[in-house]
Amino acid sequence: GCIFNGKLYPFGFIERTENCHKCTCDKAGALCCSLFHTPVDYDKENCKVVFNKKRCDYDVVQKDDPSKECFVYARV
Repeated sequence: GCIFNGKLYPFGFIERTENCHKCTCDKAGALCCSLFHTPVDYDKENCKVVFNKKRCDYDVVQKDDPSKECFVYARV
């Protein structure tokens, strides 16, 4: 198998690691990429980024009320 982030995975395709990556594992090692995108264009003064490990994605929420989401602008 392959070791990725200190954990042993079997040879083949790994759909989702515990750290939210997908990998291909073979005798040469592990080739992995993340399953999430990091938000960069949002109201940084009033909002914060929180990683949601269940969904393998980031939530952008209000600093003073994390139950409310913030708008994330799309880059063009």
